Formats: sequence, C-alpha cells, structure tokens
Amino acid sequence: MKTTLKNFNTTPKIIYALIALTLFISACKKDWGDSGSVTVAGIGFVHASPGTGAIDFIVDNQKVNNKDFTYTKDLGYFGAYPGSRLFGITKKDSLKYLVKTNVTLQSGLFYSAFVIDVLPSPNILLVQDDLKAPETGKAKIRFINLSPDAPALDLAIEGTSTPLITAKAYKEASTFISIDPSVSYNFQIKESNNVTATLPATKIESGKIYTLWTKGLKSKTDSTKFGLAILTNK
Repeated sequence: MKTTLKNFNTTPKIIYALIALTLFISACKKDWGDSGSVTVAGIGFVHASPGTGAIDFIVDNQKVNNKDFTYTKDLGYFGAYPGSRLFGITKKDSLKYLVKTNVTLQSGLFYSAFVIDVLPSPNILLVQDDLKAPETGKAKIRFINLSPDAPALDLAIEGTSTPLITAKAYKEASTFISIDPSVSYNFQIKESNNVTATLPATKIESGKIYTLWTKGLKSKTDSTKFGLAILTNK
C-alpha cells in the first residue's frame, strides 16, 4: 500500500506523520497533515547527470519515481526508514543497474541524492540538507558544484564585489548561508573572477531554503552545456 508522508518539521527531532508504515513513502513538499507518527529520514532526488537521459531511481529494489525522471528534474522529498539503504539507478524501465551503492540514513535528518557524472559511469552523491528555518526575514541558500569538467567555482551576485561562496570543487557542497530575500537576484558563477554562467531574475523568498547548483559540461554547447540551476528545498 502506498502512503503519503506528511507534516515535515524542522525542529531538531523531525517527526513524520504516516498513514501506515511502508519501507519507502512518497511525499509531497507542500501539503502536510497529521496522522500517526514515526521518525524516518527525508530524501530528495535530483537528476544532474548530463546526457544520461530518463532514469529510474531505485531504493531497496523499489522504484521511487512514478513519472519521467529526466536531466535537471527534482522529484521532491520522500521518506525512508533510517539505517542501511540500497540506492541505485537504471535507465527508464530497465532492470539493469547503471550504479548502486549502500548509504546509511539517520532518523530525523534530510538528505539530497544527486545523480552525477556521465555515461557509462553515472554515480550518486548524497548530501545532508539543513532544513532548519531561516532567521526571521531571511532565506537560506547553498551552492553545489555538479559540473564534471569544471574547476573550483564561486557563487556571486551581480553588482557585488565579494562572492557569496568560494572555491567549491566538483561534488563539493557549501553549508547553507543566510541571504536577504529579493524579487530579482542575478546569480553568477565565477572562475578566477570571470563570469562563466548566470541565473538572472531569480526570486528568493523570505523563510525559504534553496540549493543553487552548476549543471552540465563546459565542453558542450547543446542541452547539456554548462549552466546554473536552482531548486527549492523547503
């Protein structure tokens, strides 16, 4: 039976309300309610593997996505019991793993699982998410460099002299930092102070939490070319 994960809470001990217990529980980001409760881990999934095409994400032999999971897509958060879990990916509707790995999840914590690298050897990068509420009147952001052929990168805002986050190598995630909300930030990626990608007119809302991540390949000019993307964690 498929159940809905509800009532995410960002207090130190995160309690999830479940209709019934299952090994892996589908979740919605926005519409939470109440039911019986159990402490689990929250997992978000992001396809950041340029050129890999549509895939299925598998947890303990159960497919997570019930829709196409294509490049740059974010599936939102799901719930999983803590402990050792088997994560894997296959091409869409295939039974053959492209990669699989064991991960250890802790109850009450949130994570994001990014599908990274390129065919024939994509991988899974698991990072912990800090979903504690921002300070009053602020938002929180972090930056992750997920461009396989890019050097260490800085995240900056157009018109400011000092980058927000500096020198993040491939697969490296910053901590979350506080930022003022704005209806129109022009985010920039810089290499040695040269702008190499932009994300213009980006709305950042008070009370929300975001991840900005570099995508694609610097060596490409097609749909997998180098760029900057954003997802809303909360």
